Amino acid sequence: MPNDTLARMRLVLLGTGAADYDWNRFGEPGVRGSTSSLLNGHILIDCGVTGLRNLQRNGIDFGAVDALLVTHSHGDHFQPEQITELARTPDRTKPLRVYASPEALAQLPATGDFEKRELAPGLHFQLGELNVTALPANHLTDFPTEQAYHFLFESAAGTLLYALDGAGLTKPEWLLIDGIKFDWIVIDCTMAEEGDWRIFEHNDRTVVRHLLATFRNRGMIDETTRVVLNHLARTLWPEDAKAIQAKAAEIGAEAACDGMTLERERRYSAPVGV
Repeated sequence: MPNDTLARMRLVLLGTGAADYDWNRFGEPGVRGSTSSLLNGHILIDCGVTGLRNLQRNGIDFGAVDALLVTHSHGDHFQPEQITELARTPDRTKPLRVYASPEALAQLPATGDFEKRELAPGLHFQLGELNVTALPANHLTDFPTEQAYHFLFESAAGTLLYALDGAGLTKPEWLLIDGIKFDWIVIDCTMAEEGDWRIFEHNDRTVVRHLLATFRNRGMIDETTRVVLNHLARTLWPEDAKAIQAKAAEIGAEAACDGMTLERERRYSAPVGV
């Protein structure tokens, strides 16, 4: 007989800023942290310049983080020293699993309190209650061979496309997600307006609007889908928070802010084990 079960998904946007912030002023009003997020209380996505301070500011125990997903090796997303410190948390009961490109993993110590897991385009793996797929993103790093990644998260509670950093979608990425219905989309929108040269590896609102129109046409989003613009550049968005939200709303989205939390729950029927 079926068993009525409640599934939950919770995403905390710990830091939401692009690399043009002065992180010597971290903690001052208007200074966003380096982009990172915590999913379901134990999966950290990126750990850059303010990575550990992001966790501390939100009252998150380092030992609760058992997996780290690295989108790419730029310093505002990946700091080996901070990751090493995170892995050495005294009350940790098992090694920190670090999922990243080979180029990023090579920058971590050869030995430590972590398990290195190489990402590859299309790689599927399980993290607790979540099915994860590594999606190849369009973003250049300092290593010519390094592939940057977006992530698809699927669970009984819902489906999340986490697409930071990157410009639009690559065709291989599209083939991996085409037809999936998204409950949440957290997407790069480094620039508010058209005409900036960073369009070749980051989104502006026009690119996001076109992507959303395509998703809508394919039945992948609807009026219930929550779309959040993230990785916002200090110099490429208005300074006023209300003006930022107004610009996001013009394309049917919300603008991220540090500490913003997305939560959803869903009841489903699961078979009872024999």
